[in-house]
Amino acid sequence: MRFNPVLSKELKVKMRNWKAAGMIGAYLLVMTVVATFILMMIMSDMSATGVNRQAATITYGFLAAIQFMLIIFIAPALTSGSISGERERQTLDLLLCTKLRPRSIILGKLFSCLSQVILLIIASFPIFATVFVFGGISITNLLQLFLFYLVVAILMGCLGVFFSTIIKKTTTSNVVTYAVVLFLLFGTIILTAIYMQVFVYGKVTQVQQPGMPVSQTVQTFFPLLYFNPLIGFASLLIDQFGGSGAQSIPIIGGMLSGFGKSAMKPWIISTIVNFGMACLLFYLSALNVNPIRKKLKIRNKDIE
Repeated sequence: MRFNPVLSKELKVKMRNWKAAGMIGAYLLVMTVVATFILMMIMSDMSATGVNRQAATITYGFLAAIQFMLIIFIAPALTSGSISGERERQTLDLLLCTKLRPRSIILGKLFSCLSQVILLIIASFPIFATVFVFGGISITNLLQLFLFYLVVAILMGCLGVFFSTIIKKTTTSNVVTYAVVLFLLFGTIILTAIYMQVFVYGKVTQVQQPGMPVSQTVQTFFPLLYFNPLIGFASLLIDQFGGSGAQSIPIIGGMLSGFGKSAMKPWIISTIVNFGMACLLFYLSALNVNPIRKKLKIRNKDIE
């Protein structure tokens, strides 16, 4: 099995540059400072209350949230110029003239950029391991979190590559990619909140019995939430915290009721949906850079 030449070349170029080491160092510095600050606050109260397992939950939650947001905003920046950059340097046509298939080119570009994100995730493992000192968090929880990180990183990377294939300018591709990312994170929540307010809670008073909570009256399914990595992330943390996290995130916890009752946990379904979106974007990206497909379009226009 031959190693992808695009991936091999990109890894050599990226990893021998000082920027890769600098990004990893800055990333770990931020994570370490946050972890140290949280642990110092917890240790200052430990003399009076003793060892509290909630300390592990707080530390784990803060670190997980910070790493999630860093992955969300780092991955698109690394991939949104992967193809448009080749087009601006006028090297894309040379790349397409090789024996490599379009999907091999996209795959090499995607994972050469995501390799840095994956390296950041792996490098942060020792920092997350500090929560094991207090207990309450298992290695299974950590592996579930890192698997979710990997899927989200692939989705964000595929978004960047996709818009890089259809937009010629890297700057424009960057802006559009982040606009779509913000819509996935917050736009879906706003649309769901509007739907709940107008079409659900607005009609609750008509069917709600006296003394019955709204959560028992409303049984609504919101499939749009499955496309939101932020909601999937919140669902994962709440599941790992045994459901007690819903009280600490009232807005997210209320929207999680919109997942309805299913055989699988909401964050698992969200992970599958996000991975499916990534596969679809990867397929469309390969189609967009396929020179044969472009020739067929030109021929069809000439015939017409």
